[in-house]
Amino acid sequence: MTKFSLEVKLKAVQMYLSGIGSTTVACQLCIKKCYSVLMWVARYRKYGVQGLEIRLPKYDYAGDFKLKVLNWKKQHKASYSQTALQFDISKPGKSPTGKESSINMVPKSCLSEEDGQNT
Repeated sequence: MTKFSLEVKLKAVQMYLSGIGSTTVACQLCIKKCYSVLMWVARYRKYGVQGLEIRLPKYDYAGDFKLKVLNWKKQHKASYSQTALQFDISKPGKSPTGKESSINMVPKSCLSEEDGQNT
């Protein structure tokens, strides 16, 4: 997994917020998945510039916290990405080793999200 600098993430967010679609932003900045741009925008909107900083993974969560996260996800009928953003936890779909999990959390297309529809 490529780690993008804060500067690249911030530029992507600024481009997206200026009206450029996530697919175009990703293409222009050589970002493999437009989903990354959408997640950076969501993190920026919720946490500001700090939400874009590279963080070390936090995988040692207490059982009570895990239950709280799962209950919130169920109650709000939220996606894994929305839940991860709500609790400021690592990107879903990754194991503690950084390998892809068996559940593919990345949408096949970003087109519906650019139109403002949630998938």
